Amino acid sequence: MVTELAESGAGDEVIMSIAGHVSRAMLSRYSHVRMEAKRRARGEIAARQRASDEERLEHAERRLQTAASSGPVVVQ
Repeated sequence: MVTELAESGAGDEVIMSIAGHVSRAMLSRYSHVRMEAKRRARGEIAARQRASDEERLEHAERRLQTAASSGPVVVQ
């Protein structure tokens, strides 16, 4: 049960409450997160990072395009 709760994304406090207020050490010992769950979590983190990187790149490109289309700046 603890493993399934951990893999579902429930937080430690929630798991500890449901499991009967076990200590963090016991929680760690009795939750055996499966390799597939770990792979899926890493994949989700990587996907969010890629999306964030792409958004930053698009924002930087828009700023450059705006600066280029506004023409030369004349300072007097």
